[in-house]
Amino acid sequence: MTFFKVKKTLLLFIGFIVIIFIGFIVWKGIGLSYRQKDLPPGGSVYNSVNIKIAGTEIPVFLALSEEEKRLGLSGRKSLPDNQGMLFVFDTKSYQTFWMKDMLIPIDIIWISDDIIVDISKNVPNPVPGTVQAQLPLYSSSKPANYVLEVNAGFSDKYSIKIGDKVDLSEI
Repeated sequence: MTFFKVKKTLLLFIGFIVIIFIGFIVWKGIGLSYRQKDLPPGGSVYNSVNIKIAGTEIPVFLALSEEEKRLGLSGRKSLPDNQGMLFVFDTKSYQTFWMKDMLIPIDIIWISDDIIVDISKNVPNPVPGTVQAQLPLYSSSKPANYVLEVNAGFSDKYSIKIGDKVDLSEI
């Protein structure tokens, strides 16, 4: 009888460890798919190109799909100084963005074809716990088919202004 008790206890212990291991894998997997912490330096799920504004070359990740546009930079703790995310739209429209789940302040640069038509500077990340219905909306003052998100202060640091031409030839 003792042998069977030991065997049963050992099997229960191994089963318990397996369940904990599977739970950990599932928990980590959910966390990774929900939250993207930092833009990877290369090999991203996003396509990456370089654009140029006022002589400043900017590596950008392209948000092309609806899912990429929905996620954007949300959940990221940082953005390298000279990088950004470029949202590409099929048609020109008054684009509207919000800062849901954003952890960093940004500049939003609105682009029509290859000309900057508006800049929303130093857009703050929301206070944690802000109800979605209370999040401010940020819209272009003119129709745009590209929207560039960069670190807050970027447009002032590099003297980027409305009317500047944007080289999007790599897109």
